[in-house]
Amino acid sequence: MAARDDSVIRGSLITCLILLVLSLALNFILWSWGSGQAGAQAKVKDSLNNAQNGLRDAQTRNDQLMKMLGGEQMTQDELNAFKEMNSGDAQFDTIAQQFFKDMQIYGQDVGIQDRHYGKLADYFTDIIRDRNAQYSTARDEASKIRTQAETDVNAARAAQQKAEQERESLAKQLDDERAQFAAARNDMVTQMERAKDSKRKSELALQELQQQSRNDKQLLTNQIANLETTIDAQKLELNRIRGGGQFEQVQGEIRYVLKDGNIVSINLGSADALRRGVTFGVIDRDETDRLQDAKVKASIQVTRVLGPHLAEARVIAEPEISSPIIEGDAVYSPFWAPGRTVKIALAGPIDLDDDDKPDNEQLEGMIKAAGAELADNGDKSGRIDPSVRFLVVGEPPKIGTGDDARATAAIEELGRAKERANQAGVTVIPAWKLQAFLRSIDDTLTQPLGSAARSEDNRPRSVDGSVRRRPTDLPSIFTDQRGRVQRNKALSDILSPQ
Repeated sequence: MAARDDSVIRGSLITCLILLVLSLALNFILWSWGSGQAGAQAKVKDSLNNAQNGLRDAQTRNDQLMKMLGGEQMTQDELNAFKEMNSGDAQFDTIAQQFFKDMQIYGQDVGIQDRHYGKLADYFTDIIRDRNAQYSTARDEASKIRTQAETDVNAARAAQQKAEQERESLAKQLDDERAQFAAARNDMVTQMERAKDSKRKSELALQELQQQSRNDKQLLTNQIANLETTIDAQKLELNRIRGGGQFEQVQGEIRYVLKDGNIVSINLGSADALRRGVTFGVIDRDETDRLQDAKVKASIQVTRVLGPHLAEARVIAEPEISSPIIEGDAVYSPFWAPGRTVKIALAGPIDLDDDDKPDNEQLEGMIKAAGAELADNGDKSGRIDPSVRFLVVGEPPKIGTGDDARATAAIEELGRAKERANQAGVTVIPAWKLQAFLRSIDDTLTQPLGSAARSEDNRPRSVDGSVRRRPTDLPSIFTDQRGRVQRNKALSDILSPQ
C-alpha cells in the first residue's frame, strides 16, 4: 500500500513539472509576440511622425516663399531669420540667404511691409526717376553757370574797352599838356608813366579774367560730358533691367485640376486684385527659370474669384496629350499684374491684315478685352511713362510706293517713339507678336458655361498628394483632342523685345 502511494506522488510531481514547463514556454511565446508587435507599432508611429514633420517643413517653406514674394505680411524678426537660415534644405537656405541680401537694397525709409520681391521693380523705377530729376537739376545749374560765365566775359570786355578809352584820353591829355606846359615836362612824364602802369594793370587783369573764363568753360564742358556719360550709362542699365525682361515672372500656379480637365483652380484671388475674364497662359513649372524661352501649353480664363488667393478658371485652349495641365504648372499673362493695371502704348498706325488701312481700334479692343489699359506713347515733352509695359509698333511704310513725304514722316515719328521708349526703359515689340499672343487666348475656343452648367459636373479631382509629371489616367478631354488644342506655344513672341 505504501509503494502504491509513492508512485502516485511521483506521477503527480512529474505531471506538475510538465505543466509548469508548458506554462513557461507558452508565456515566453506570448511575451515574444507582444514585444514584436510593440516594436512594429513604434516603427509605424515614428514613420508617421517623420511624415508629419516633413509636411510641416514643406508648409513652413511655402509660407516663407509667399512672404518673399509679398503674398503675406512679414515681420522684421522673420526677415532677419533669413540671414542665417538653416532649415536642413540647402537649396531653400541659399534662396533665403540671397533674399536677405537682396532686401538690403531697400533704404531705411522703406517699411518691412514693402520689403519683398514684388516691390523691388517699383523701388528701382523710383530710384531711376529720382536720378533723372537730379540730372535735370544739374543741367539747370550748368545752364546758370554758363550764363554767369558769359556775363563775366562781357564785363571783362567792357573793362578792356574802358581801359582803351582811358588810354586815348590820357594820350590826348598828354599832347595838350606838352603844348601848353612845356616847362612841366617832367610832371607830364610822370603822369604818362602812371597811365602806362594803369594800362598794364588793366591788361593783366583782363588776361586773368580771360584765362579764368577759359578755365570755367573747360570745367563746364567736362561736367557736361560726365553728366552725358552718366545718363547714357543709366539708359543702358534701365534698358537692361526693364527691356531685358528680368522683371517678367509667372504670377501664380495651378492648384487643382477639376473634372475632365475643363476647369482648374489657381492660387490667385481677391487679395491679388484678380477679376473675372483675365486670361492666362499655362506654362510647365520646369520651364519657369527662363520665361522668355518657355512654351504656352494651354490657355485659361478666370470665371470665379473664390477667396484671397483662390480662383476658378476654365480651359479655353487645351494642351496636347503629351503635356496635360497638372497641379504645380505656372500661369502667366503679360496683360495682368497683381494690384495694378498693365499699360500698353501703340505707336503710329498699325496694319494687321495688310490692307493698307490702320487697325488700331481693333487692336485696342483686343488689348482691353485681355485686361490691359491703353497708354499714350509720349506726353507733350516727348517723354513716355516708364510704367508702360510694352510699346507696340507696326511695320514702317515703304518708300517709293506712293506718298514718299508722308511715309518718311511716319518713319521718323516711329523712330522718335522707339527712342522715347528706350529712354524710359520700355520694351518695344512689333504688332504681329502681340497679335500672335492675343490669338492664343481667343475666346472663340471657349466652352460656354451658362445657366445649364451644374456644380456636380465640375467637382475637384482627388489627388494622392504627389504631382505626377506624366499621368496615365488621362481624362477623355485629352484623349479625344477635339480641335481646341493650344496652337501658339512661343511665349518669347511676347516677352522678347524687337
